Amino acid sequence: MIQQKYIVNDYWCWDNFFNKEEIKKFNLQIKKNIVKKEDPKKAASGFENKILKKVNSYIVNLCSIIEFVKPVLESAHYANDKNFQYDLHYNPELHDTGNYNIYSSKNNSEYKWHTDASPDIRYDLKFTVLINLSEKKYTGGNFQIFNQHPYTIEKFKNPGSVLMFKSHLNHCVTPILSGERKTFTMFLHGPKWK
Repeated sequence: MIQQKYIVNDYWCWDNFFNKEEIKKFNLQIKKNIVKKEDPKKAASGFENKILKKVNSYIVNLCSIIEFVKPVLESAHYANDKNFQYDLHYNPELHDTGNYNIYSSKNNSEYKWHTDASPDIRYDLKFTVLINLSEKKYTGGNFQIFNQHPYTIEKFKNPGSVLMFKSHLNHCVTPILSGERKTFTMFLHGPKWK
């Protein structure tokens, strides 16, 4: 009997969405427009309120970096229409900020298993969109999703790659072993799940 592979459509990935020069400009624009550092106590927490996110994370208004994020958001909405068909809002007011995350081997950065959700009663998070903005080489820092078993999304290791995945799935970033990993995170919202 031949075993069939069952492919779960959990994510969509664009390899090399941004080139090295664009990544450098993107990072510079973000650094100029950081609103504040995220309070680690208000970031994701798990069982018994243990901190899950051991990362330097900064809040950035999307309107200040719109030239970089607009093509990503347009591509994400197109990918949703063609592959997932989730009911999404395309309202800039709901995408008003993103997170700039810097994972460093100096402080053993990692983001333990968690899901992304919204406390807002008006909508649910449908997709999380990550952009790999790393300029330096790093080891570790693998992005993993858990759906029946954990698996690493290898393509997202490449700087300039963009990853869109279902927010409700458990996911993590393994500890950084050397170097520095930079990412930018946005969330796509839609009407409450029914």
